[in-house]
Amino acid sequence: MARLSKEQLGDRGRFRFKQEDVEIPELQAEGDDEVPTVLVRTPSVGQRDALAKSLPDNESDWGLEHTAKLFSVIVVDPDVSEEEAAKFIEDWPGTALDRITEKWTEMIGTPEVMRQSAGDFQSSDGSSS
Repeated sequence: MARLSKEQLGDRGRFRFKQEDVEIPELQAEGDDEVPTVLVRTPSVGQRDALAKSLPDNESDWGLEHTAKLFSVIVVDPDVSEEEAAKFIEDWPGTALDRITEKWTEMIGTPEVMRQSAGDFQSSDGSSS
């Protein structure tokens, strides 16, 4: 196993992010043979931090502007800005958005999944191994 140098840690050419196509059959035009897709990608640390700071803690405070922000971060192809997403997201099929966010959550993990994973590394006395 090769240890990374300080220079390699900052070499953006080495960065690899999980990404996956998500089918959106709700947007398939009649007569089209292929189901359209969008490309969903895991965020960088900076994107994740900015997103966390911009989204409300309380679910009841969530608005369409937050959904547009989330969409613009997790869908990378096509590249859609927050402002562009805000123009169509209100009328979008909810099941399509759910499929995209479910895939993204699966890729990055949820706080519950992360806590469970961390628990897998706990020794029998409760300390980390």
